[in-house]
Amino acid sequence: MRVGVVAALISVAYASDVIQLYHRVFHPNLPAQTYLERATASRSGVLVPASTLAEDLASFSEVLQSLDDPTEALYQVALGHDGDTSEAFWDFSSVKACYLGRISADTIVLHFPSGQDEGPFAVDYFVSPIPSDGSCPQTKNKRALSSSASLKNFASKVENLNSTLLIQSPNSPPPPELRTPPPLTPEGEVVKPVPEKTFIQKYWMYIGALVLIILVGTGPEENEQQPRRGGGGR
Repeated sequence: MRVGVVAALISVAYASDVIQLYHRVFHPNLPAQTYLERATASRSGVLVPASTLAEDLASFSEVLQSLDDPTEALYQVALGHDGDTSEAFWDFSSVKACYLGRISADTIVLHFPSGQDEGPFAVDYFVSPIPSDGSCPQTKNKRALSSSASLKNFASKVENLNSTLLIQSPNSPPPPELRTPPPLTPEGEVVKPVPEKTFIQKYWMYIGALVLIILVGTGPEENEQQPRRGGGGR
């Protein structure tokens, strides 16, 4: 009986730690697509892709096959919240679907509140590399790679993709460095600083003493000799 209770508690703890992530494609000319399971994540940073991930990406490729403009198609990764009655309330992150065909790594960031027992409230999804100007990659004939072909390529290599899961918690900003207010007089006016003395004002007494010593040392010398008196003989 105790074993059953312990197993139930472990199951509940594991279930509360598991975070479900979903994905879909979006295009303004298509009906809203249903989210499919993409992966499960945990607060400890473990990411487990869904067993149907490659198949789902291939199906997304077929959905976009009839569309010409690759820049309008988006690949979305979503985070469901407890108590949401519709997928419209889910938080999601989007990248251009045309990027996916040539990426070598992707990163999922889960944002948690400060509470230890609360689940994530937001998700970010990043892929790399992407063109520096944000445009869709081009084929050999200088045409933008279609979103359908990109998703098909993505599906073929997703099992070997370098995926990273990051857990982000809120950080308090550093306190502002406030300047010390200037001192005020009883009337409320800013105390004006005392002007700094000049070199003469600081050392005039020493300069005066030095000048006096020089003047005394170089005065007229009393070197006058008394006249000699010569003795006369008779």
